[in-house]
Amino acid sequence: MTHITVARLFLCILPFLLIAGTPLTGAVHAEEVSESKPPVEQSAKSEPPTREQDPLESFLRWGDYTVILLPAFGYTRNEGSWVGALMPIVKENADGHIGTIIAPQYLYNHLVGQTATGSVLHYPTDTAKYEINWLLSEKIARDIDVRYKDVGAGGGRFIIGGQVEWVKNPFARFFGFGNQANEKRETNYTSRETKINLTGGINLTPDFGAFFTERYREVEVEQGVVNSLPSTAQFFPTVAGINGAQILGHRLSVFYDTRDHQRTPVTGSYVTASGEYVQDFHSNEPHRWWRYTLDARTLIPHAQGRLIFAPRFLLDGLVGDKGEQRGIPFYERPMLGGENTLRAFGQNRYISNTAILFNFEERILVQEREIFGHTIGLEIAPFVDLGRVERNQPWQKLNLQDWQVNPGAGIRMLARPHIVGRADFAYGRDGFNAFVGLDYPF
Repeated sequence: MTHITVARLFLCILPFLLIAGTPLTGAVHAEEVSESKPPVEQSAKSEPPTREQDPLESFLRWGDYTVILLPAFGYTRNEGSWVGALMPIVKENADGHIGTIIAPQYLYNHLVGQTATGSVLHYPTDTAKYEINWLLSEKIARDIDVRYKDVGAGGGRFIIGGQVEWVKNPFARFFGFGNQANEKRETNYTSRETKINLTGGINLTPDFGAFFTERYREVEVEQGVVNSLPSTAQFFPTVAGINGAQILGHRLSVFYDTRDHQRTPVTGSYVTASGEYVQDFHSNEPHRWWRYTLDARTLIPHAQGRLIFAPRFLLDGLVGDKGEQRGIPFYERPMLGGENTLRAFGQNRYISNTAILFNFEERILVQEREIFGHTIGLEIAPFVDLGRVERNQPWQKLNLQDWQVNPGAGIRMLARPHIVGRADFAYGRDGFNAFVGLDYPF
């Protein structure tokens, strides 16, 4: 829930700032430093040129910080509308880029009431990121999420990461299984979860590496907040996972990465393949299964770098006998729906044993402006998402019918090299949907 907090404020701020900024004639995508490779040291480091502040910048500046008070709004299909106010506090790093964002907010949502929420993002280096998100609502909704990741630790040799989160999400949905799960079977529940993820890995070459992830996830299914929908526990009383789960996963991943930057890339490819052995200790009988994932995407710049074609393929599946698969909790299965897969649907709209997804985007750089000494870019991204879930493995029986097709368009605001705020709008079988978030969808 809270991970869209900073993106809401980012997309609110930047249209206002783009009006006040200085246009960059003939601007193209800024040069990127690869986040998976340490930057090459310069033989002589020149001091940045002095720059006169305009009156607006002088008014908003408080020492090293820029402080802005603005209205805030957001919308998703599952959560509905959010309205309120925000006060982003932005600080530059030593290189003159946006290095820290502190974003307290007050929001109101008709389902959970008044909400205090916010985020802290900090980028100490080109390869590392700290993130803290929090949310506290009048009704049910709670979230505290602390994350750290460095893909170039130890001089670029190692990958380390971790996450600890406790969340009560009262907006969760379940429609049943399969690609034909009917919207009329929509139910609501509160997902109460504790998550702990620990990652360690090594960059074997500049473009190839491997990492291992241990994850713990404890889930309880409770009464939701959407009174107009049936309770998931009452409508699906026998589905696996309805009484909770204690998940322990052991995942090994290998990757090939030639992107010029991990957060704001403009060229290159990324392919990752992983296998995970998963155990559920909550059940009376121990349930064990395997899960595999293949995720491949590439970036093809053209038109002198102002256009970038970005296709993606995702395959996510389970391996195990039918008896084991029947005991897998529904929230641990491959899913499609949400801001990074099928964007016309709410989170986890389609669930089964296998998920297949294709995304196609054309990222169009519309304008870049100099704002408070930073290069801020505006992108428009028409896209189409195609996907389906299946009971069988694709090599056993590939169904080419009844694919979900989601055309749409996105608005992207970029403060290179670290920040991407986006709003994506799509249409599908359930109607219109919108998402606001941070980072590219893939």
